[in-house]
Amino acid sequence: MSEREAAPTATSPPVLDSLGALPAARRVVTIGTFDGVHRGHRSLLGQTVARARELGVPALAVTFEPIPALVLRPDRFAGRICPPADKLLRIAEAGLDEIAVLAFTPELSRQTPEEFLGELAERASPIEIWVGEAFALGKNRVGDVARIAEIGAGLGFAVRAVRRLENGTGVISSSAIRRAIQDGEVALARTLLGRPFRVSGEVVHGAHLGRTIGYPTANVVPPPDLVPLADGIYASWTTLPDGAGPRPAMTYVGTRPTVNTGDRLVETHLLDFDGDLYGQVIHVDVLERLRPDATFAGLDALVAQLRADEAATRAFLAIGQVASCDGG
Repeated sequence: MSEREAAPTATSPPVLDSLGALPAARRVVTIGTFDGVHRGHRSLLGQTVARARELGVPALAVTFEPIPALVLRPDRFAGRICPPADKLLRIAEAGLDEIAVLAFTPELSRQTPEEFLGELAERASPIEIWVGEAFALGKNRVGDVARIAEIGAGLGFAVRAVRRLENGTGVISSSAIRRAIQDGEVALARTLLGRPFRVSGEVVHGAHLGRTIGYPTANVVPPPDLVPLADGIYASWTTLPDGAGPRPAMTYVGTRPTVNTGDRLVETHLLDFDGDLYGQVIHVDVLERLRPDATFAGLDALVAQLRADEAATRAFLAIGQVASCDGG
């Protein structure tokens, strides 16, 4: 059986909705959208925390909701990698002492770097601000690292830029992860994230066809702002609210073209499981795309393919050394 990630044990730091709610203290601060909290983000967060510990001061993460692209370029934004609650959990796991979630509004987007950093300096009293090397803030992103450093020199804080991580396919970025998810390259997405891509939601009633053909499914409507997975069949781990840990599963994403054209669902068949999950929230961690979606001549052909998919799922989960996400 494949290795699975242990449940997070981090103590939850205070999550504040404004800089004005921060207690008086000098700090080491990091700023970012942090969608997905991928390996590159965790490197930045980890270095921020390490520096704060070295100086004996709190480590603060400043992030934004909604994701700025949802406000500025909604028609060109592929979708979120993880919901806000997941993002905050992952930031907390990195050891941050405080998290400030600022409402990203059109008004905030029009602030100059001087205005934003002036308020940050007044409210958070940063000793240092840590950002990624490609980070920029302010209207039209004119506040790059060099400009932030210039402003910081006048406001009493230093700036530290962290190099972006790379793997064999290039720079690790949220954009690269979104592309991989949309293309069904969930193994690549898993490598860049450092954990599987997850779809969570409440189990809803479907057409109940799966049960009649021997493959009952737990159906979840993906959150509308989540980046869409490519249609197809996936090997997955699915976590239920029973505390038993992730269960092996075969997951279908699509509109069921063989039987009808319907709403796009994530349908998960838990292997060797029989139970009523309606109304419960489940978490589906997709590990490998086994095949794209297809239309079959009839139910007999569909069932034959599902049996082959089940065999492939069992083989993959039995021999693949793949981590599963068991939290958030």
